[in-house]
Amino acid sequence: MAEKKTETKKTTKLNPKIWKVELNPDLVAQVLYVYMSNARKGTATTKTRGEVSGGGKKPWKQKGTGRARQGSIRSPLWRKGGVVFGPTNRNWKKKINSKMAKKATCMMLSERLKEKELEFVNIDKKNFKDLRKDIVKNSGKKTLVVSTNKELQLAVRNLTKINFVDSMKLNAKHIVDSTKVLIDQDSVKVLEERLTNGK
Repeated sequence: MAEKKTETKKTTKLNPKIWKVELNPDLVAQVLYVYMSNARKGTATTKTRGEVSGGGKKPWKQKGTGRARQGSIRSPLWRKGGVVFGPTNRNWKKKINSKMAKKATCMMLSERLKEKELEFVNIDKKNFKDLRKDIVKNSGKKTLVVSTNKELQLAVRNLTKINFVDSMKLNAKHIVDSTKVLIDQDSVKVLEERLTNGK
């Protein structure tokens, strides 16, 4: 099986603009911050004193009771009252330049290739069973499989240590979240065309 991978590497011509990019940790961190922020759901919410039901009537008269004046039982000072400065539905979405996002993806691909944690494989129905067995044996590492093969996606979706991503949707976060990266030989050209577009 190792021989097949070596042969695949030899026949794969790599564009240095994608696979030999110097790492800029600050840029990668900035891009990852945007991805994680966009994945955040601002569903936490509380009600202010104007939104809590009830409290339309003044609890007691303004003067003569000896108690502090109160205008509503839904005041934040009261039990079951409104919340002051509580969380509301918040939009955490952020934007980032597409060139920066592509550059960060190229940097992470180059870094994984440099660390010898990225391999180019010719994935098909015949050899995938052997490949999957090999991955399961070395289950200490999270493996990212990059391919456009839908049948392959169905084959790996139940495996806990394997993540599948379409080559058209690959980004820096996918690579950072995985230790080992396996890229289908057919996806190399797709990645290069997508990541060099607009540079």
